[in-house]
Amino acid sequence: MNSVLNVRDLTVTIDQKVLIENVSFNINEGEAVLLSGANGIGKSTLLKAIMRLETDGKDITGQIISHKFGDVLSLTNEELQKFRSQTAYIQQRDDYAEMGNVQVRDIISENGEAFSGKRLSFSEVNELIDEWIPRRSDNSRVFDAKSRPAKFSGGEQRLLSVLSVIASRYNSELIIIDEPLNNLDFVNARNISNLINKVLKKNPKAAMLMISHCRIFPFITREIRLSSTGIEEVPEPYVCHSCFGIHDEEGFY
Repeated sequence: MNSVLNVRDLTVTIDQKVLIENVSFNINEGEAVLLSGANGIGKSTLLKAIMRLETDGKDITGQIISHKFGDVLSLTNEELQKFRSQTAYIQQRDDYAEMGNVQVRDIISENGEAFSGKRLSFSEVNELIDEWIPRRSDNSRVFDAKSRPAKFSGGEQRLLSVLSVIASRYNSELIIIDEPLNNLDFVNARNISNLINKVLKKNPKAAMLMISHCRIFPFITREIRLSSTGIEEVPEPYVCHSCFGIHDEEGFY
């Protein structure tokens, strides 16, 4: 298998405080990797370092080798923006409260345009929503292209964040997700799992790295654990919990 992401001896410090140290691992095409570890150990810091986000005041050493772009830490600003636009990255926090009159169409279309150069119409966004998110029992959508995220519940915001990145960039080579189930209820947590699984079925060569404390994802192929001394492979097979029901043989709920 080809390596999509190769992290070598990555160390992140701020004001001489070590946030993560000597982190090395590979993710190959076709792998869906769970990144586990204790709370506060630096998992989100690691994902942000891979994307070169929130770097002010931080000293980042080592290498983050992208199959397509080379060492992320050495990219020019233009090259970095291209890397980010071609990576399906979902950060941990959703922040739509101050967006006022911004609509769902704006968010989804902006993500799609960054990846493919195409801006989606209202009808195209609604078609995309229908493709990826099941309707409610009364046949209504959870949200549509004209909905305003500033008025959404926390769970609806999270669902939009995952949908806007994953569905518009489902054929990305690299998918990075930080806690996809934050604020989600039972139904939408299963929707998220199914959505990610559908992406991996459509794009079987994608490499995915995901943080989650909830172990309901049938598609995980491998687990690595972050500690104060670096990364270790978890030798035991990933076990999918059944707290949200039993998935079918294709990994869908």
